[in-house]
Amino acid sequence: MGLLVALIIVAAFAYRAAAPPERERFLKYVAGRLAIARTIATRRDEDVQEFYAALRTRTPFAFVAWTGAAISLLVGLGLMFGAAPMADADALVRSGANLGIRTTNGEWWRLLTACFVNASVLQLIANVLVVAQVGALLERLVGRLVPAAVYLSAGVATGLANVASGPIEVTVSSSGAAFGLYGLLAAVVITQQVCELFDRRKPDEGEIVELLEPALEKDVPIPLAALKKLGIGAALFALYTMLVSTGEFRGFAAGLAYGVMLAPLRIDRKPTPRRVGIAAAISATAAVALAFPLRNIADVKPEIARVFAAEEHTTKTYQATYEAFTKGRATADTLARVADGTNIAELKAVDARLAALTHVPPEHEHLVSDARDYLRLRCEAWRLRADAVRKSNAPRKGADQLSSGQSRLQAEARFRSNMSAMGRAESAERASMTVFERLRGSSTMP
Repeated sequence: MGLLVALIIVAAFAYRAAAPPERERFLKYVAGRLAIARTIATRRDEDVQEFYAALRTRTPFAFVAWTGAAISLLVGLGLMFGAAPMADADALVRSGANLGIRTTNGEWWRLLTACFVNASVLQLIANVLVVAQVGALLERLVGRLVPAAVYLSAGVATGLANVASGPIEVTVSSSGAAFGLYGLLAAVVITQQVCELFDRRKPDEGEIVELLEPALEKDVPIPLAALKKLGIGAALFALYTMLVSTGEFRGFAAGLAYGVMLAPLRIDRKPTPRRVGIAAAISATAAVALAFPLRNIADVKPEIARVFAAEEHTTKTYQATYEAFTKGRATADTLARVADGTNIAELKAVDARLAALTHVPPEHEHLVSDARDYLRLRCEAWRLRADAVRKSNAPRKGADQLSSGQSRLQAEARFRSNMSAMGRAESAERASMTVFERLRGSSTMP
C-alpha cells in the first residue's frame, strides 16, 4: 500500500511538471487504457481462447516448459512415495536440494537440481502449474531458450541467497525459479505497454479492437484480456509463497532483470540466440561473483564427531594401560606417558583441525568454541593425571635412613601431595567433561 501511495505521489508531481502537450497525450493514453479495461471486463473468457489458439498454432508443443514440469513432478513423486516423509531433510538432500555446507564444497550442481525439488505436496502442485501454464505461454511468445534460461537463473539466484542466509539449512529453489517466469512475464508486458505508449501514431477507434485482437499470424503481443487469469494465478501464487517464505521473491527480481537485459523484447520477433547467450553469460557471471565469497563453507559436524571419537579412544587407551599397570604388566612411567604423551598428542591433532576451519557458519561457531575449550581442558586434565601418577609411584629416597617418626611424617606428606595432585587432575577432568556434555547436548551427534 505504501508503494502504491508513493507511485501516485510521483505520478502527480510528474503530471504537474509536464508540458501541456505531454499532459494531453498522457490523458489520452490513460483514457485508452481505461476503455480497454472496461471492454476486457465485459468480454467473455471464450474470446481470449483465440489468442491461445494462435499461440498453439505458432508453437504446437511447449517442450521446455512441459519437460521442466515433468522433471519436478517425477522428483516430487519420488519424495512422496519414498521411505521418509517428503519434507525430510536427508531425503531432500538425496533428491538434489540445496545444503550450503555441501553445495559450496564441490557440489555446486545443487544450485540447478534444487530448482526441481519441492518440499511439500502443495508447493509441488503450485510450481508445476506455474511452469506448465506461464512457462508454456512464454515459450510460445519469446522462444524456448529464454524461459529455460530465466527459470534456471532465477533458481540459482534463489539458491545462492538461501545459502548465504542459511548455510546449514536444507532449501529448495523451485518457487524462486517459478517466480522468475513471472518476472519475465512482467518484463514482456511492461515492454509491450512502453512500446504502445511511445507509439507516435494517432489512436483511432479501431485501436482498442486491434490491441484486444492482434494479428497473431506473425506478431503476438499479449492482449490485456489474457492477463486477467494470469494475474489471478500470480496473486494466489505470491500469497502462498508469502505464507511459506519471502526469499523466493528474489527469483522474480532475477526474471525481471533477465527481461530487462533482453529489452526491448520486441513483439514482432523473438530474441535472437546471440542476445539470449549474452544475457545468459551476464547472469552466469553474476552468479559466479555471488558464489565466490560463499565457497568452502565449513562443515563442522565431521570435526565434532572426531572430538567425540577422540574422547572415547583416549579414555579406552588409558583404561587398558591402567589395567595392565595394576596387574604389573606396565610401569607407572608407561601409564603416565599414555596420559601426557599419546592422549594429549591425539587431542591436539583434533584441535589443530578445528583451528584450521574457515568460513564456519554462525550457527556452528558455538560448537567449535565449545569443542576447543573441551580439548584444552582435557589436555590439562591428562597432564595433571600423568603428574599424579608419577608422584604416586616415585621411589622414596633415603627412607631406610629415617627414624620411624620421620618416616611416618614423610609418608603422610607424600600421601597429602599425591591426593592433592590427584584432586587437581580430577577437578580438571570434571571441568572438561562439563564442557564435553554441553557440546554433546548442543550438537545433534549421538
